[in-house]
Amino acid sequence: MRGNLLRRLGVVVPILVSVALLSSVRVGLARPRVKIGLLLDLSGKTGEIGRGAQRVSEIAVDVVNAQGGAFGRIVELVVLDTQGDPALGKDRVRELISEERVAAVVGPLDWATAMMTKPFFEENQIPALMLTYEDSVIRGGKFGMYEWIFRLPLRRTTALERIAAYSRERGWTRVGLVVASDGLGREARKWFEKKSASYGFENLAVESFAPAEDMADKMQRLLSQDPQVIVSWSHLPHAATVARILRGLGADLPLFQCHEIPLRQYVAAVGPAARKTLFVSNKMLVWEDLQEQDPQKALIEDFLHQYRNVYRYARRQPVSPFMGYVWDSVMILTRAMRAAGTEGEWLRDSIEGIRRHIGVGGIYGFTHENHNGLDPKSLAVIEVDQVTGDGSSWIESWRLAE
Repeated sequence: MRGNLLRRLGVVVPILVSVALLSSVRVGLARPRVKIGLLLDLSGKTGEIGRGAQRVSEIAVDVVNAQGGAFGRIVELVVLDTQGDPALGKDRVRELISEERVAAVVGPLDWATAMMTKPFFEENQIPALMLTYEDSVIRGGKFGMYEWIFRLPLRRTTALERIAAYSRERGWTRVGLVVASDGLGREARKWFEKKSASYGFENLAVESFAPAEDMADKMQRLLSQDPQVIVSWSHLPHAATVARILRGLGADLPLFQCHEIPLRQYVAAVGPAARKTLFVSNKMLVWEDLQEQDPQKALIEDFLHQYRNVYRYARRQPVSPFMGYVWDSVMILTRAMRAAGTEGEWLRDSIEGIRRHIGVGGIYGFTHENHNGLDPKSLAVIEVDQVTGDGSSWIESWRLAE
C-alpha cells in the first residue's frame, strides 16, 4: 500500500523502505532546501488537533522528499506553536517570514489567530493554507483581502447545502432547526430561512438557545411541530446536549450535527445516544464503504496505512477527517512548487491554477476568486452506526449514509 502511494505520486521506492530511511531523507543535508512553515496550536485549547496536524504534516513531507522534494529541493518543515494565543501567533508569523524565510505556511487552526496573522501574509506575499473552519478569512469585503490566503476545510455553506440536498432526496420536507444564539447558529438560521423554499421544505421549525439556557422545553416545542429531520448547529458541549435530550424524549429522528464538531469527542460525550447522528464530512472514516472506482479510495487507504501501521501514530491519536485537510494542504503546496517554483507570485498563481487535485480530504480545484476549492461532490454524509462501551468510554463505528 505504501509503495502504491509513492508510485502514484511519481516515485519508485521499494515497498519495504524503512521509516528510518524516510527520516534521513527529511534531513537531506547535502541538498538545497525549501522551508514550509507549520503554524499550529500545539499546547493551547486545540492542542490535540494541532499535534495531530503536525504528525500528518511530517508524514506528508517524508513522502514528498522520498520522491525528490519540490523544485529540486528537499522540503523542510518549520513547526512553531501559537499556544492558542493570537498575539503570539502574530509573533510566530514574523519569525517564520523574517528569520526562517519560509516559502509558504500551513495554518493556523483557530479563527482569531488566522485573522490576526492574515495581514502579515498579505503584506509579505507569502501563501498561507489556513486550517480554520471560519470562511471569513477568504470572504473579502470587511474581512480584508485574501490574495495570499487559502483555506481547505469544508465550508459551512457547502455543508448546509449538502444537508438540504440530502433531506430533499429523502422527501424530508419538515425540518427542525435548533441553533445556538451565536454567530455559528445565526449563520445557519439565516441560510435555512433564505433557502428553504428552493429545497422544497414545507415547514421550517426553528429554536434558538443561549449557552446557559435550559434546552429541554425548546426541544419539546420543536418536536411538537412534527419534523422529519433535526439539524443541530452548535459546538460542543451544546450539540451533545441536543442529542441527549432528543433521544431522551424518545425521538428516533435523523439528527444532523455541525461538521466542525470533533466527531470522537461528540460520541464520547453522548454515548449510545449518538447512534444515527449524521455529519457532512470527507470520506476518511468511511473509506471502506466507497466504490472501488472512487478516485480517493486507494489514496485514503494508503494514507491510513502510513498513519496507523508505518508511523504508528494511531496509538497516540485516532485518525480524524480533519487530518485529510492537513495532508492535502502540504501536497497541494508541493504540487504547486513543482509546477512553478517557490517564489512569491509564481507559487500563489500556481496554486490558483490547480484544477483537479485528488486528495485524502477531498478533490480540489482553485481559481483567483475561489481560494477554498473543495468540490462538494467529493464529500459524503456519514452516520454513527454503532456505539459500544462500558459507560466510562465509548467506541464508535461509522458508515456511509448515502
